Amino acid sequence: MSFNNKFVITYAKSLFQNLKQISFSKSENFNIGKITISGGNKDAADIFSVGEELLLLKSLMISSKTAKQFFQNPTYSEKEKLEALLRIFPGLTLSLQSFLKVLAERSHLSLIPEICEEFTKLLVSFRNSTNVKILIASGLKENYGLLLLNTLRKLTNSKEIILNAFYNPKLLGGVIIEYNSKSIDASILKEFSLFFNEA
Repeated sequence: MSFNNKFVITYAKSLFQNLKQISFSKSENFNIGKITISGGNKDAADIFSVGEELLLLKSLMISSKTAKQFFQNPTYSEKEKLEALLRIFPGLTLSLQSFLKVLAERSHLSLIPEICEEFTKLLVSFRNSTNVKILIASGLKENYGLLLLNTLRKLTNSKEIILNAFYNPKLLGGVIIEYNSKSIDASILKEFSLFFNEA
């Protein structure tokens, strides 16, 4: 494990645990998969809001070439980078703003995309969710959606499915489903491969 990886994991776990503590102490009722913070306290952000905000920051930092260069350039101070983030996203929760200040003090703002990845893993585990990757040869018909979702829930023993669909015309038809290091190949390409290997 690299030095930066240790930082990333530590930051993500620390943020997650602090938010979980805040959420539990502020909420009267806790339902699995949903945290309600009572009293309308805007200072206390829930885990899911911060997760969404981290995704926004990550997408800015990896999708824009200019932003990526800016955040990786050591000639700009961390204070300038933090100010830029807060100008672009003025409505960030107080919890995330505080976290970003800590990252800036330690010159680690460039680690936000990796921290977001780790935080998302923790969030998925917390929500009893499963990330499912599905490769398809053509678009899925609308009426397959509910059936697919229910099947994936049963298959993965999860309450929630985060579905990532990818188009791959080489499959010819059918699907390949990947989750939790498992793969189910129900594609026509596999059937053709098996047929020609047997012949």
